[in-house]
Amino acid sequence: MAVKSIENGWQVDIRPEGTAGKRVIRKFRTKAEATRFEAFVIAQATAGKEWNPKPQNKQRLADLVELWGREHASTISSGEKYKRSVEAFCEALGNPIARLISSTDISKWRSERLEVVKPQTANRELTTVKGFFSWLVKHEYLPSNPAEHLKSIKTHEQERPYLSPEQVRALYDALASHYDRDVAIIAQICLETGSRWSEAQNLTQQQVRKDRIVFTETKSKKTRAVPIGDELSQVLKQCESDPLFRKCEHTARRWLNEALNLPKGISTHILRHTFASHFVMGGGNILTLQRILGHSKIEMTMRYAHLAPEHLEDAKYLNPRAQLERKWK
Repeated sequence: MAVKSIENGWQVDIRPEGTAGKRVIRKFRTKAEATRFEAFVIAQATAGKEWNPKPQNKQRLADLVELWGREHASTISSGEKYKRSVEAFCEALGNPIARLISSTDISKWRSERLEVVKPQTANRELTTVKGFFSWLVKHEYLPSNPAEHLKSIKTHEQERPYLSPEQVRALYDALASHYDRDVAIIAQICLETGSRWSEAQNLTQQQVRKDRIVFTETKSKKTRAVPIGDELSQVLKQCESDPLFRKCEHTARRWLNEALNLPKGISTHILRHTFASHFVMGGGNILTLQRILGHSKIEMTMRYAHLAPEHLEDAKYLNPRAQLERKWK
């Protein structure tokens, strides 16, 4: 019996969707209340609706950004940068109720961003926003990711700028007389190990060995050891502070641009690109370079493969005409 008398009242005990469905049990003071509730639950089930739907999430986007920043972004490399990007996205959308954001809203936001930033920047921002919503879905703050089906804009792959041999020579000459000891030594480390500026800047005494540097504070979270030459080893021995250097990337960026007359927007990362480019042009193995740079994926290292002396050389010998010429001989 769906409605039955119990001590101090009446109880509804039904399975509105059939014997295999969810069981609903409720207690009421009077039989009339129990009967009305039974009829309501059965009517909702017949109409394909839930009799007791969960209250809709009315959290604002900014609240979820703060939550994501605290529980996730703070635990990853460049988390502060990603959080600033998502905060800017939130501000651009006007801090709406998060569950009401649609793919159309995000597509419109990206179109507006493309009016002020390059496509590559817009793609990076979209990737960050996608990751943000994916985290919310994974942790059940949202039912779905509104950015999931938006594709990145196809762009022409751009060659990473690097210093020519003449510029490298000029840079070492400038470093030898540079007034800022920390800038000079960090730049030398980046040029000779392929490290990121932040990795070299944060070095401690413990990370410097006789013939190598052990990088621990890396983007991939993996430790890697890179051999160094005697001259750099001797320079590092004279660094007595711990950590070895102060924060000076802004100063270095401005000085590099002035010393080498580099195009606007070039950062200290050009030193890392210079190491990788000259390594490959000198005949270095691409897999070895991946380990030196600490790339988690070989695709990132393959961006330098075209600089290898033998890159695609087979095209000269295996094209149809070349093969026919060998046969004619």
